[in-house]
Amino acid sequence: MDDFDEDVEGAVDELDQHGMALHQLIQDYVDEHDLSDELTALILFNISVRMRMIGYALQTEKPSGSGLKLDLDRFRREVDECIRAAKKEADHFIVEAKAAREAAENETEDQPDDDKRGAPS
Repeated sequence: MDDFDEDVEGAVDELDQHGMALHQLIQDYVDEHDLSDELTALILFNISVRMRMIGYALQTEKPSGSGLKLDLDRFRREVDECIRAAKKEADHFIVEAKAAREAAENETEDQPDDDKRGAPS
């Protein structure tokens, strides 16, 4: 493997690690506040757009409204690519999701109920 491939692999690993850590933080917040997945996705998307706008304003030497619009168009294309990739994996994702749900249901059924155990001795 050459240096470029190692750099790309390292960057992907780092991206995955940050993604998993942020996902856990967000999931904890969602669980604590009993938010729906649909609402959470919308909130996160709005945050993503605002972060992109802030990034443009802070990282561009001479930011402008027209430049921001062009950057948001680029961002939309990136989001569209992400959604297209997700759609290609939809069937595989559903198979995995069903298996995970079934495993969780089986795990729940295997755990004893506190009511059925009787009084402690």
